[in-house]
Amino acid sequence: MSYPFWDVGIGYGFLMALIAIPHVFVSHFAIGGGLYLVVAETAARRSGDSLRLEFLRKLSKFFVLLTLVFGAITGVGIWFIIGLLNPAATEALIHNFVWGWATEWTFFIVEICAAMVYYYGWRKMSAVNHQIVGWIYFWAAWMSLFIINGIICMMLTPGNWLATGNFWDGFFNPTFWPSLFLRTGICVLLAGIWTIAVASREDSDDARGGLFGYNTIWALIGLAIIVPSFFWYWKAIPAEVTT
Repeated sequence: MSYPFWDVGIGYGFLMALIAIPHVFVSHFAIGGGLYLVVAETAARRSGDSLRLEFLRKLSKFFVLLTLVFGAITGVGIWFIIGLLNPAATEALIHNFVWGWATEWTFFIVEICAAMVYYYGWRKMSAVNHQIVGWIYFWAAWMSLFIINGIICMMLTPGNWLATGNFWDGFFNPTFWPSLFLRTGICVLLAGIWTIAVASREDSDDARGGLFGYNTIWALIGLAIIVPSFFWYWKAIPAEVTT
């Protein structure tokens, strides 16, 4: 199929980066932040820390607004822009991975529903059920990452897919596993960074100090995952791509 050429006054790469980079930061926080919320809630309920629970309730409002509203809008924006910039490549990407995208969108729907129930359920659900919803959210969000990671990594390192055209050869491509670990580490790191920013608005110095220490640990754990997985990821990229 022949598509019309869409000419714009600024570079294609800049236009794509303008939408994609903020989306990537927010979407990764959507995963790491979901894990942070449910883990921190579990710890706070066990220790009876009502102040920490109130912080998490306020954080979940910020979390829902940022990830579900801004994240969803920029995600749709990415599809809109790539469809205009390179419709043929977008068509090929959809045709080759249509069931992968369908599965990812299913997880995304579960993720949205769970996030809304989690936020509105703070004072309406039992502690156990509320935490279960939190884990459902994180599981759906991480599975969404799992699927998208395979598809977008194929665009950089298609591997045997070029010869076979097989879905699984493209999905489990040479950079799939190192990229998955790298992205998971980024999710945890961003959870620590974003929550430090939110904690800085706390009025109590003691509460703010305790949150800073706890959230910094999350950031350091994420960094500890990122460093080795980055070298693993870089080594998995073919030399003709990196040179």
